[in-house]
Amino acid sequence: MRARPTEGRKTADSPADFYRTTELELASFLKARGHRLSDARMDGRFVLFEFDPAASADADNYFTGVQTSARDLFEAHRSLRALIQQVREHSSQKIGPENTSNERSKYQPRS
Repeated sequence: MRARPTEGRKTADSPADFYRTTELELASFLKARGHRLSDARMDGRFVLFEFDPAASADADNYFTGVQTSARDLFEAHRSLRALIQQVREHSSQKIGPENTSNERSKYQPRS
């Protein structure tokens, strides 16, 4: 398990309104249990998922082995994996006039 400084804790720079984790499996469990995903963004090499504050109690349930629907868990896992890909692609895009002109010189459309 990857230990992250914001995992499940409230820090000075994190709003008290969110439960945060970088663990895909835990995030999938929380989503499958009906918690609203508030945000997903890059945090170093990992994607940080933010959930509503009530997710904290269900995070404890995850670690104690509470059961949930396999179908819901699989669907949540699949959708979050797709979201991770989108977040990574979005964060790797470089926006700006210096990059735009450089990209134009590399790409030659077919006539």
